[in-house]
Amino acid sequence: MERQLSIDTLRKIATASAALVKGNSVQPIYDHVLIEDQRVVLGNATTQLEWFLDEEDRSFGFAPEAYPARDLERIAKSLPDAAQVQFGEQGQIRCGRSRFRLPVYDGAQYPVREEPLPSAWIRVQTQDLERIFPSLRRCAAKNDARTYLNGIHWQIRRVGQQEASLLVLEATDGHRAARFSLEYTPPLDSAHSPSGASADTEPSVPTLDAILPVEGLSAWMKLLSSRKIAEFSIAQIRSGVLFQGGGLRLWLTSLDGHYPSLDTILAQLEKRKDVLSLSIADFQRALTLATIGVGESQAVTLSTAPEHLLSVAAKGEERQAEDQIPAQWSGSLPLRYSFNIQYLMDVVDSVKETTKGSEDTEDPHMALRFDVSEKDPTSTFAEVPGGVLVVMPIRE
Repeated sequence: MERQLSIDTLRKIATASAALVKGNSVQPIYDHVLIEDQRVVLGNATTQLEWFLDEEDRSFGFAPEAYPARDLERIAKSLPDAAQVQFGEQGQIRCGRSRFRLPVYDGAQYPVREEPLPSAWIRVQTQDLERIFPSLRRCAAKNDARTYLNGIHWQIRRVGQQEASLLVLEATDGHRAARFSLEYTPPLDSAHSPSGASADTEPSVPTLDAILPVEGLSAWMKLLSSRKIAEFSIAQIRSGVLFQGGGLRLWLTSLDGHYPSLDTILAQLEKRKDVLSLSIADFQRALTLATIGVGESQAVTLSTAPEHLLSVAAKGEERQAEDQIPAQWSGSLPLRYSFNIQYLMDVVDSVKETTKGSEDTEDPHMALRFDVSEKDPTSTFAEVPGGVLVVMPIRE
């Protein structure tokens, strides 16, 4: 028996597989996409996406098969717009005069995750997560032996003595960190949630405390953007966290380990009385020029200069660069700190992203908080709407 999918649907499947299916898996079946009557399933041992097809793309009586993901991506790119793609038995695919036959697995062999759906969900606005996600992704470690640092920590936390609570997201690689708080819609009864599951009891108060892989979250953000999904739901499950919205359901397995507490570091923010205020555009230009002098070094030095100027200097073995920009320094002592230049450039990008649309001026400013009274370099902070960024200076 055959089934038919529009080329638009096939291209959406290809977009999802490009984000989630990496190829060369230890289990070859994870390099495939499972196509069933009413859904498409793809992912790997720790991440699984279920895509529930629209009514016009659904079929009944079609024998599910797992198709090679990369081959489907190439086919989707090569076929013309408005095409209709026919899927037959044993990997047969045809579209007009084009014919393909792919090596497939029987759909029953695909390891689809089966786990009871939770009874309480929270809803988050996509635009809120889009604003902060790039900053969190930059601060997460990459290929660190401490696997928990390679993820982003999600947690529901109570605010002070109030009954209200916030969704807190944080990331750190040990040299820099970011923490943001998001508001969320109170729990949904699963009977009315996008999952369509039913529950016999009232929804429980949601709990969420998980370290989620950056790659899986990045794929989710791409899917939300490509399908223009305005909000989605989140729930804790036994192995991690479940996301769903717009006909998509993503299972993410939590990374093992206990996430380090950032509370001690962030508590220092209020003690930082020495503030450096400067134009974001000027600072970004100065850092870009400083990269000329970096050479083999990755350090840039910030120091106060006369007449309310900030000196931004970098020096390599045979080259150097320096720029002076207007700045306001409230500290009682001269400022002189060295940083990894890429970390500072990332801070500038994060400030621009998280404050976009919140500034009325044509030349928005940023503020960095220091403590120049201490001998050893300590955490430097940049406050942004709904969160804070932290970067550690270099010991000279």
